[in-house]
Amino acid sequence: MNLYRMDISMILGYTGAVLTGLALGLLGGGGALLSIPVLVYLFHIEASVATGYSLFLVGVTALSGAVQNIRNHLVDYKVTLYYGIPSLLTIFSVRRFVIPAMPDILFEVGGFPVDKNHFILLIFCIVLFGAAYKMIRAKEEDETTVGEGKISYTLLIFYAIIIGGFLGLVGAGGGFLIIPALVYLAKLPIKKAIGTSLVLIAVNSFIGFMGDLAGASSIDWLFLLTFAGFSISGILMGGYLSRFIRGNQLKKSFGWFILLIGVYMVMKETFLK
Repeated sequence: MNLYRMDISMILGYTGAVLTGLALGLLGGGGALLSIPVLVYLFHIEASVATGYSLFLVGVTALSGAVQNIRNHLVDYKVTLYYGIPSLLTIFSVRRFVIPAMPDILFEVGGFPVDKNHFILLIFCIVLFGAAYKMIRAKEEDETTVGEGKISYTLLIFYAIIIGGFLGLVGAGGGFLIIPALVYLAKLPIKKAIGTSLVLIAVNSFIGFMGDLAGASSIDWLFLLTFAGFSISGILMGGYLSRFIRGNQLKKSFGWFILLIGVYMVMKETFLK
């Protein structure tokens, strides 16, 4: 019976890996929003480890998109340096030093102990709800959309540090947070902001994952590469289907879907324990 449950869990898990890639292929983002719940609830991997695995998976995916945007000259390298350096230093520090130093039990709420994994998942739920809100409220964006006024590099660096720490903690790529910063703080056109964000996401994700490696974390490479293989198959499917499906309506549907996942995670990590 246990073996049967394990088989079902693995089938659902690798199906989730394909769906993760499918979302990335169709929407250009949102991979970590699905991969972390799949890793935690279907493969029963601790949240602190799952966020590291997610960084690797998001990095692999973003890299393929980044290369294409570099070829199409849709990357602003000056902005990449100003945002990328403080961001990657912050993410590496969080993965290398902050997460390993976090105690098993952080605090108690009404006699309920909140451990490191609960805390990370609850913070991740905040990311889920924020992403869901943005997707549900999404409007068609003009490719020429650009922020107005003078570029604020100081504010851009500060934003990069704050968001880098947040994303390092939850293991998300954070395109839905980075792109608005590039449009409204770096004044990039939306198309170039998307291209630049993919470079930033790829670099930040791999640097964050290196923080886990430097911390001598045990990495199941066979599982990680297998999961990535299923995810890449989903990316290829999503890239093909994106020719026939309206992205904006799909984004709204995906937003409602991850909102439900977020609600389930909150219930699972609080009331259903």
